[in-house]
Amino acid sequence: MSALPPLNKPLTQDAAASFTLSAEYYLSADIFELEKQQIFYRSWQYVAHESMLPDPGDFFTLQICDESIFVIRSSDSKLRAFYNVCRHRAHELLQGAGNVRKLIVCPYHAWSYDNQGSLKVARMGEHRPGFDKAEFGLKEIRLEILCGCIFVNLDDQCESLHALAAGLEADVREHIPYLDDIELCGTDLLGETRMDAGWKVVVDNYVECYHCRPAHKAFASIIDMEKYQVDVHDYWSRQYGPDIRIENTAYPVDPDVGIQSSIFWYLWPNTTFNVLPGSNEFAVFAVRPETTTSSTFGGHSFAVGGKVYQPRVDYVADILAPEDINLCESVQRGLNSKSYDQGTFMVDPDRSGESEYALHQFHRLVQQALSID
Repeated sequence: MSALPPLNKPLTQDAAASFTLSAEYYLSADIFELEKQQIFYRSWQYVAHESMLPDPGDFFTLQICDESIFVIRSSDSKLRAFYNVCRHRAHELLQGAGNVRKLIVCPYHAWSYDNQGSLKVARMGEHRPGFDKAEFGLKEIRLEILCGCIFVNLDDQCESLHALAAGLEADVREHIPYLDDIELCGTDLLGETRMDAGWKVVVDNYVECYHCRPAHKAFASIIDMEKYQVDVHDYWSRQYGPDIRIENTAYPVDPDVGIQSSIFWYLWPNTTFNVLPGSNEFAVFAVRPETTTSSTFGGHSFAVGGKVYQPRVDYVADILAPEDINLCESVQRGLNSKSYDQGTFMVDPDRSGESEYALHQFHRLVQQALSID
């Protein structure tokens, strides 16, 4: 597309005077294609926790829009990321997660690579004049670790994750002192949930709690919304409920066990770190775009000792997640109405936790990312 559709009302730096992105930004196939190029192929994407790949040869694959990648622990114990594509005829190399003990062998023509990406076997290569296996190694991808989590970025010129998310790891560690002791739980909190709602609708819903009292009554019964806080940084935000109610309609909480607060971090453009009161757990989820109007929300849950607190899992799976899915899918349908173009950001001077400052930040980041000079 040659130019972005103009906004009838301004989306500016002042949240109190600003308006949201228009409905077209949520419905346009052209904008969705631009988002792939300008956002998802140029941003840090969560893959897995480093503890999930403990041994040489352990790998984990990930689909980032139209690109398949994999992360592998090499024989030198270093984590590396590569495009999941054979350099011969583009067949995908690996599926899912697992371990390749020796060589990564392409199922198509058996070109084979070591776990550091070097081409080792190319049958009949000796008959091709000037063929140099060194020129056909796997294409490596930028990789960084944040809070023990593996992130990749397809942009070779990208800014460092730690620079982009300055202060995030320190903030997480300040609130989650058990971060280095977590283990992957046998059952993910949500697994991977598909929604008939585009990725921006899902992130919109995640980064604001203006909807929590009317739409998440059980959540608002366990979290003291009068003391709820939101803090916004350049590329991340945090929602924090420092006080909880032991007597609530969500799930039972032992005041002497585990974390006694709720914390939700958002990292641009689609990663979330999640903590609910109860036993010491930590969930990492990402919103993955599928189409203009569909996405998935999934990732991994961790806990000290690797065991989830089942009442909390049941609450999220049976109550909280279905509530959010219904909200997002309703919004996606409503965006098609000819009566709707842009909304407003509801904020207050005290920057309370129910205000939509983090939502405003997200819309501004989308706007900036899609603006091509």
